[in-house]
Amino acid sequence: MRAAPLLFLCCAIAQSGSHAADRPTPSDVVATVGGEPIYSAELACLVGKALAGKQVDDAALRIAQDQVLSGLVSRRLVLAYARRTQTAPSDARIDAEVAALAKQLAARGSSLDQFLAEQSIDRDGLRRQLTWNVVWPQYLERYVTEDRAKVYFDEHRRTFDGTELSVRHILLRSASSGSEAIEDTLRKAREIRQAILAGKISFEEAVRKHSTGPSAEHGGTLGWIGRRGPMLESFTRAAFALKAGEISEPVQTPFGVHLIRCDEVKPGTRQLDEVRGTVNEALARELLEKLARNERQYTPVEYARQATTAKRP
Repeated sequence: MRAAPLLFLCCAIAQSGSHAADRPTPSDVVATVGGEPIYSAELACLVGKALAGKQVDDAALRIAQDQVLSGLVSRRLVLAYARRTQTAPSDARIDAEVAALAKQLAARGSSLDQFLAEQSIDRDGLRRQLTWNVVWPQYLERYVTEDRAKVYFDEHRRTFDGTELSVRHILLRSASSGSEAIEDTLRKAREIRQAILAGKISFEEAVRKHSTGPSAEHGGTLGWIGRRGPMLESFTRAAFALKAGEISEPVQTPFGVHLIRCDEVKPGTRQLDEVRGTVNEALARELLEKLARNERQYTPVEYARQATTAKRP
């Protein structure tokens, strides 16, 4: 059985447990895509993997849930696209994939039923995963071409060539995980940014007055960062969109809301052949977002009221 190409296949959908009492109810649904439910157990599993054991507060957890749920919805939309465009594998093909998996399990002294019980999934969830394993590599093969990789590298050279930025930030934390508290924090961050841009206060003064991060003692300085670390992706993506001297719009991460200033840019020298794998991964994300965005006009997405509000792709 082929390895799953995306993180989303690492956690199975908890649609049935080993006992009837374990089966999810409508209250366990966090979203539906084309009428198909996404359950809270799947979301929780993937959030846990994304946080990798890090302890975060309620506000940070909510942000992580938003980001992961957005990705889950995108993947379901791509599967809907495959069905609508008749590019999804046939039932017979998935039957063969299930049979191959059952054979592998039998060789290990297990069975398909045992596997499903251990993973807390049902056959529909398994077939959905196997469908993704078949269809997504086919889409990638057509989309991730040499010409497209060259163009993407040239258009996003600073992202891949080893460029480093010297940055500092202002970190604001919400009083609670509620949406109103988070919005208040975002509004405060926007006000601080406007005051800095208007010359009413310097960035360093704003750090001393408002920042709650440990770097506040050093003017918010975080030192040099690369595109692949050590900061979180949402932080780094916003930072690398800046020129020297520019200040970002408010950026949410599991740690709070940031205002980022780029102080200096150190250009990189890497070429496409040295970072081809990373460029291909970026193209895969681009394809996922494009297909999901296009499919939204054909496939309805609904979020449960009790669920975290996912950021739309």
